[in-house]
Amino acid sequence: MKNRERFLSVIVPAYNEEDNIVDCVKRVGDALSSSQRAFEILVVNDGSTDETLQRASSLSKSCDFVRTVDLGKNFGKPMALQEGLRRAKGDMVAFFDADLQYDPKDLVKMIDLIGNGVDFVNGNRDYNGYGPSRTAFSKLYNRIVSLIFRMQIKDSNCGIKLLTRRAADPSSLFDYGLPLMVPLLTVRGFKSQELDVALHERKNGESKYFENGRFLGGPKNIWDITYHSIMLLSLLAHAPFESRRKKARLEKTTGS
Repeated sequence: MKNRERFLSVIVPAYNEEDNIVDCVKRVGDALSSSQRAFEILVVNDGSTDETLQRASSLSKSCDFVRTVDLGKNFGKPMALQEGLRRAKGDMVAFFDADLQYDPKDLVKMIDLIGNGVDFVNGNRDYNGYGPSRTAFSKLYNRIVSLIFRMQIKDSNCGIKLLTRRAADPSSLFDYGLPLMVPLLTVRGFKSQELDVALHERKNGESKYFENGRFLGGPKNIWDITYHSIMLLSLLAHAPFESRRKKARLEKTTGS
């Protein structure tokens, strides 16, 4: 293994992505290999009922940079990312969706923005891969969150992100849910950058979160809106505590 300080772990959560997972892993691997980065790709199978796990496992046998993690049943994307974080070996950690709506070349660009005090880089989607109703919901949500937490970041719920290890604490990063991960990092005082990224239409499979043509995106999306609204209020209530959490962790690490 090369210098661990430059080692990147890419976590790919996957639920019923049999038609995408092989192409996704190969494209991410090609982009990072071309950039001469030391890396690994962790495919976290979130209880898929198709051949996602079998195809990912086959890749891990032929590609030494691929590892697979099987959760056994469907726990949801936050749990898949959390388990990936626990098993990741790198000092930089990336989240990359398996549906091929993002370009791995944008991930390479993000790596160059990490450092000099920057602990996480967030993608800012162009929304070309979404329909009008989903785009409107997403932009409204991001606008509200940015105003409440006074963030410069425009798209906190983008599916491609890069974090340093000290920011990516698996024990607490998802305490308020995945959509509030970026506001949580901001409250904790971690410095961020944002990169404009392309969003492509999904070629295979269906979205697990939003149903086009259904009222408010369908029952699951309505439930998500309700749940994350409650979590948003919870984060606001706990913001003073969270703002001290980073300092306490750093003091523990340095022994001061």
